[in-house]
Amino acid sequence: MPQTPPQNTIANMAAVQTAIANQNRAELKQLLGAQPLDPLQKAYLKELAEMGSDAEIQNIIDSAPQKDKP
Repeated sequence: MPQTPPQNTIANMAAVQTAIANQNRAELKQLLGAQPLDPLQKAYLKELAEMGSDAEIQNIIDSAPQKDKP
C-alpha cells in the first residue's frame, strides 16, 4: 500500500492530482480522506477531473467536504 503524505501539504495535493490523472479511485479516496478542501482547491480538482472520463472520480471530489468560508 502506498504511503499517504500528510494531509493539506503540497506533496499531498500533488498526489491527489496524480490520482485524478491516473483515474485511481481508491488512492484518491484515501488521499482525500475526510479532510475539508478549500473552495478554490475543490474547484480546481473538479476542473481537473472533468478532463478525464470517469464520472466516479468527479463524484468523489464533489462529495469531499469543503471548508467554510471565513
